[in-house]
Amino acid sequence: MRRMRTRLLLGAIACLVLAAPLAAQMAPTVSGETGLFQVMNADMLPEGRFSLGLAWGLWNRTAAPVPYAATLSDDPLRYDLQKFGFSVGYGLLPNWEASLSTGSNRYSATSMNWQGLVNGHYRFGAFTHTETDKVRIGTKILLNPTDPVKGALFGGIAIPTQSENDINAIGTYRADYDFGLSFTYGWVTFQTAYQLNGKLGTPTAFSNVGDTGYDISNTWTSALGIAVPIIPKFFKVIGEINRVHYDGGDTQPPDFSEVTLGGRFAFGDSGLTASGAVRVNIDRWAKYGNSPSSIGGLVQVAYLPPAPVKERPRAVLPREAEPAAPPPATEPVPPAPAPVGTPATAPTSATEPAVVTAPVARPSTSTTDEVLFDVAKSRLTNIAKAILDGVALRLKNNLAATCMISASTDSKERGGDHAALGKARAEAARDYLMKRHGIDGSRIASEVKGDTNSADTTRNRRAVVTVTFP
Repeated sequence: MRRMRTRLLLGAIACLVLAAPLAAQMAPTVSGETGLFQVMNADMLPEGRFSLGLAWGLWNRTAAPVPYAATLSDDPLRYDLQKFGFSVGYGLLPNWEASLSTGSNRYSATSMNWQGLVNGHYRFGAFTHTETDKVRIGTKILLNPTDPVKGALFGGIAIPTQSENDINAIGTYRADYDFGLSFTYGWVTFQTAYQLNGKLGTPTAFSNVGDTGYDISNTWTSALGIAVPIIPKFFKVIGEINRVHYDGGDTQPPDFSEVTLGGRFAFGDSGLTASGAVRVNIDRWAKYGNSPSSIGGLVQVAYLPPAPVKERPRAVLPREAEPAAPPPATEPVPPAPAPVGTPATAPTSATEPAVVTAPVARPSTSTTDEVLFDVAKSRLTNIAKAILDGVALRLKNNLAATCMISASTDSKERGGDHAALGKARAEAARDYLMKRHGIDGSRIASEVKGDTNSADTTRNRRAVVTVTFP
């Protein structure tokens, strides 16, 4: 039994070490951009492809204290926020995506002697209220796709759906703005974000106060997320921990830390993923216990249509050389007559001369791929990387194979030295094979072909990758 447990542990460690960081499929966050649960990482939607997401989440929150009000026995008010959300994302460019998300919010608190401000609105005792969430339009840009530590810049605007005359609303009737940065290295992501909330106040439930309300604090969130593949292409464990700080406003909720732990399962290559996680408000649990509960959660189903399968060229194995046909029989050549006065000598060879067959050279085979580039760019696109992944696989499967990269430019590309651009394109492909896949540089040669003028300008901006099998 002990040996079995040891083997299972070693097998799990092997999966963690050998699995690629992006082995499991991508999916959107609860806000629509690709990433983990709430943390956005360096994953990007491919150009021209979309994602869909449905998510339900439960967050535990503590209300802000009411200014100049006597403290009640059970203060502060602690409430739950449930969100049912829908999101859609779209890849505008290889390094740029946009998203849109909305849904429904449900605020609730149990019956206790407490009071507080939720988004600037006064609430007392038990309450339950459901309303439409704000519509958030977001975007994310990948800043440095080729560096080991990738950075992504993101931001969005949340458009209100509530009316300023609705005194029952808990959401504000002013737009929120958010922006932030994410840095990803392998399966680890760090994110920092700041959200600007309305500063002019929101209506309160007091009939004699009118529309003055309370200014709402801005929110600064720092988060660390991990996504560790356990079963390549099928399952990865996802964990997030964040620290939320409230900045400014008439009155502030207490800062807190939150931990989310769960996983994401991918249904093969279908593009469909299912995620689930448990969420704990650490500060609220430590200060006030678990009554009401400080444990929430998340359930998500997402769909990202898989890319069309492109058949990669396969190396054609050389056929065995067929034995050479014997040359046609020839008449024996009579010996030259001996000079006069010299006795003739008898022939020393057989009447049929021996036939000598030269060794037949074994033919070599090769495969050819084309890597296309954007105008005046040498940066590899996601499609180009996928093609080079196939090239690397062939080089790894045959250690005697060699590679030649021939780069060219379009004569109509503007700016700069075309020879330098062609060289940069060849070097980008060569560096990817060496750094990403560990191919020995001595097996990869590169050259610059210069400008080409074919009618298809897209194919002028290319690098032709030829793998030769001896």
